[in-house]
Amino acid sequence: MSEEKNEFENLSEDEFTPKAANSTLPGDEDMIASGNAGTEYDITKAPDSIKAPPRIPMDGMETIIKDMKLILPGADKPWTTSRSGTTKYKMCTFKLFYDNGQCEFNSGVRVFPRVVNGVEKYSDPSITKDRGNQASSLLGLYADFKSKDINEISLREFLSYLMTQPKVVIKGTEVENPTTHQKITKNLVGKFI
Repeated sequence: MSEEKNEFENLSEDEFTPKAANSTLPGDEDMIASGNAGTEYDITKAPDSIKAPPRIPMDGMETIIKDMKLILPGADKPWTTSRSGTTKYKMCTFKLFYDNGQCEFNSGVRVFPRVVNGVEKYSDPSITKDRGNQASSLLGLYADFKSKDINEISLREFLSYLMTQPKVVIKGTEVENPTTHQKITKNLVGKFI
């Protein structure tokens, strides 16, 4: 029985080790096409949000608010002037996440400009107490559930409660998109239970 030899054992170290990082062609041209290597992407700065799943009808369904997000508008977003022309504001994104994977935007949370040491900043988010928009209606439902006057509810109390994973009954509510004028049925909270 003959002993098999590894063919690399017969190579000298010079033959085994590449002479240069890149091989060259005749005429000293690099074999590898080089170009702009680009910049490594910092994944810690990647968006953390995901697209909402297709909306399914949930009218009358009991569910749990699993999470809530209140997102301030970007600094580059333009200010909107109120109908009276006296106030500027920007709309916030106010989103509820239900335990069946559905989520719903609730309009009506705003911030107002505040100037601090010559720098324009945002006020704390604000919800009207007139039940005239989706966020204000939700605040009113919470006040009813707690048997309180809506004017006694602070934003902190309200938002903190939404983070406790409360049980709710959904009410399918037809709304009109103010930009496209398309009518859709949103899965808004009908009551807390």
